[in-house]
Amino acid sequence: MTQLDPFEPGSHVFTGVVKSWTERTAELVTDSGLLITFSTQNHAPSPVGGRITVSMRKFKPHYALIAVTS
Repeated sequence: MTQLDPFEPGSHVFTGVVKSWTERTAELVTDSGLLITFSTQNHAPSPVGGRITVSMRKFKPHYALIAVTS
């Protein structure tokens, strides 16, 4: 990670249930029980309670969403 790139290298994939979803952030409870908070700007909302798989890149202190697979 350089000063100009706020993202850590690589991406992460999580599968779980949507706990909340707003215009700016969402929370996902993963199958292992981990609560992930991430940015949702410029992405269509997923229904609360829906099961999804997300691909994300980590930036401090949150994740940025790359793709959602229902």
